[in-house]
Amino acid sequence: MPPDRTTSRPELPAAVSTLVAGLVQGEPVDATVLAAHRFALYLSVRGRVLPVVSSDAVALPTAVRLAVASGSVPWGVAAGDVVRVGGGRVELPAVHVVAARTWRPSRVRRVAAGAGCSDGRHGSHLSTHLELSGAVDEGEWLAAGIRTACSALGRPGEHERTRGGVAAGVGALVGRGPGLTPSGDDALAGALLVARAVGAGTGLADAVRARLAATTAVSAALLDAAADGYAARPVVALVDAAVAGDAKAVRRALPQVLAIGHTSGADTVTGIRAALNSLTPGHECGSGCQGDHFRTHDGKTTGRRAA
Repeated sequence: MPPDRTTSRPELPAAVSTLVAGLVQGEPVDATVLAAHRFALYLSVRGRVLPVVSSDAVALPTAVRLAVASGSVPWGVAAGDVVRVGGGRVELPAVHVVAARTWRPSRVRRVAAGAGCSDGRHGSHLSTHLELSGAVDEGEWLAAGIRTACSALGRPGEHERTRGGVAAGVGALVGRGPGLTPSGDDALAGALLVARAVGAGTGLADAVRARLAATTAVSAALLDAAADGYAARPVVALVDAAVAGDAKAVRRALPQVLAIGHTSGADTVTGIRAALNSLTPGHECGSGCQGDHFRTHDGKTTGRRAA
């Protein structure tokens, strides 16, 4: 049942992502609660996913961000409940979340055309400077799926084979794994960001978007954003640093990324690493050199919790 709108409720100011500002500011409509967790509330609004997140959650690129920490927001709803969104607010049973300002989500930088590993700027950087202590324990199926999808990109004159290879890799990953964002999707998100950054075309994004119905609504929304180069700031910082061969920036970004969720951060790093191996000229390799190209920190770090 929709909440009773005749009762006055306290208001919480929030910052609204520019990617969903039109949704929040538009005509008020009923929205369905997809999931409610300590750090975030996920709503389905006009067929799109709208996350409302606390200040200590990962700032998802399409989120409405509150200035208060988790545990202090009385969501008062559960999956399947109906709330009201529009007119610059999200109306919950115990509180109104009010749009006070907008914020612009982070987006990966595109490298200059032809600025790959072979230009002397990336080659030695990605094979040596990005070697970090420890390694993320990854499922080989994740890296293999990314390599299958990415290795087929950019093959002129082999369009049917290219589409088939990309689709096969994507199909082996989308929706695989438990949770709101399955492991396969997290790895694909990392690969999508790298593909966008290095100008690998839209083949991977097209294949992922064609399979969004095979995963959760929340994960589909994050994959769609990643296809356009958007992600949480630490993830974007990691991709930008990795593509640029900036080892110090990689080391700074890794702990925050690896702290996302139980495995989401590590799975995203796996996708980034496998995509770099496949899409960066001069560093294509099979599974045998996967761990030598982009080594990462031990996953036992602290940081913001996943939304």
